[in-house]
Amino acid sequence: MDRFITNYEGVSLWQATRSTVSDIVQFVIDENYKHHQGGVTHDDVYLKETFSVLMEELEMFDYSSTIVARDFMGEIVGVIRTSHWNNNPHKLPMQVLFGEDVVTPSELIACYQHLWHIGRFAVKQEYSNKGMLFKLLMLYAISPIFKYREGVLLAETDAKLLRVMQALSIDARPLSTGREYIGSLTIPMMATKAGLTPFLLNNISMAFDLHVEELSHRLPERVKKTESEQNYPFGYCVVGKTTRTLPL
Repeated sequence: MDRFITNYEGVSLWQATRSTVSDIVQFVIDENYKHHQGGVTHDDVYLKETFSVLMEELEMFDYSSTIVARDFMGEIVGVIRTSHWNNNPHKLPMQVLFGEDVVTPSELIACYQHLWHIGRFAVKQEYSNKGMLFKLLMLYAISPIFKYREGVLLAETDAKLLRVMQALSIDARPLSTGREYIGSLTIPMMATKAGLTPFLLNNISMAFDLHVEELSHRLPERVKKTESEQNYPFGYCVVGKTTRTLPL
């Protein structure tokens, strides 16, 4: 059974278990085709991509944390997966798609200490207009990066989503021109912890009732909140006497 995290404006967030992986993959593939191809056609390409993504997700499950958003009926309406790559024996999805020369993991780890990868980011069309679910999933996905002093994030994103991320103050830097993947032009990108911080501070109150200890004297009051009941996943947050803190 998936692990409950929290509720937010009619949506519940869950940490996925292995038994949910096939449903997650189906959702991600279908939403990509709906967004970028206008619908789902179960042709040979679709079936091949679905099988490939399923095998990849099962292989990477033990090295990842996947968050699933569900509506009041329990249906999946959003997904995002975060992987810590320092001790991950698998090849980066970015290298599989774009070639090994697109990034050098060892160099990134030497420079930033911690290497993270975000994948399978999808939001149901009906929930994409206001951007609430996008921000909520992204906040939980990037929160483990802020456990450490340094970090860098890699992802493969379609061109439209990349522009949205940049508009939301995420310093997402393209690494190549991209290629067609799961129904859309997909571009490899990276963002450092510093490049993610403005987005975190602008939206932190959506996901976490906390303050940021190190910089609390400089933060606006809207991000300094007292503790409320939430099931914070994966040990990302430190429980204090009065607040839950996410270190910067």
